[in-house]
Amino acid sequence: MLDEGKHPIQVVARRTGLSPDVIRVWERRYGAVEPHRSMTHRRLYSDQDVVRLQLLRKATMAGRRIGDVARLDTPDLRELVDTDAAAAITVGSQPVPEPVPVAAAAHLQACLAAVESLDSSRLDAALGRARVELSIPGLLDGVLVPLLREVGERWRSGSFRVYHEHLATAMARSVLANLRAANDAGEAGPEIVVTTPEGQHHELGALMVAVMAAAEGWNVTYLGPNLPAEEIAGAVFQRGARAVALSLVYPTDDPRVPEALRNLRRLLPENVVILIGGRAAAAYSAAVDEPGLVTLGDLHQLRDRLGALRIPAAE
Repeated sequence: MLDEGKHPIQVVARRTGLSPDVIRVWERRYGAVEPHRSMTHRRLYSDQDVVRLQLLRKATMAGRRIGDVARLDTPDLRELVDTDAAAAITVGSQPVPEPVPVAAAAHLQACLAAVESLDSSRLDAALGRARVELSIPGLLDGVLVPLLREVGERWRSGSFRVYHEHLATAMARSVLANLRAANDAGEAGPEIVVTTPEGQHHELGALMVAVMAAAEGWNVTYLGPNLPAEEIAGAVFQRGARAVALSLVYPTDDPRVPEALRNLRRLLPENVVILIGGRAAAAYSAAVDEPGLVTLGDLHQLRDRLGALRIPAAE
């Protein structure tokens, strides 16, 4: 019996963790799958289509570009995904993509041009194309992080206004929120709590951490910004989390933050690792000498650490 289409796109999106927009673009632009059409011209996907899309999502999460893998036969695609997974276990993390691929640089320039012209529709379209064509690490490292950094620098230099920065921030937050919702690991993954400590109100860094952790197979409990140590610890205990990730951005000299880090370390079991990152992380980690407090310089280091923390659960 032929594997006929029977799944509408909303069901496929839930089963694969891909948004309907990404599925459509992968289908139209890259020929990833060929869904059937109902009598009313609705897309209907087969079980094999669902499997292919699940494999393609895993391949892109490992750092591969969709254009390089979309036309592989399903057996070859499965072999590639299995090879990537085996390599990830060996080195303690998923394979790291090129730091700034050419494709990412082109997407970054398109986004900057949209911000400069204050064109929200154009920026939304540019970010949508980047999300479809790049892996999650490629999108974060190659587009979102440098975009926000460049917009901030232009604002400080006076070439951008505050409204340029607000547009870029709002659109980036929307993309990150959608990515986080689409990449929940499910019951199989270890638990991590992501937030910012009391006094730290900037949450984009924490959202990026939440997206990266979910892409690396963690179940993420994202709590938003500005939480006291006691509340963070309570969430860790309720979720049975193996790690906490804190984003520290601004200010760099808040006396509450070192004390919050010490309190959190005292409240949590020794086997719960506290990961801190962001522009202000180094300033605060220098003031806090606590075991199990790990300072991360960038998202690559975050991936490495998350991969290493997953290994005990697999043994």
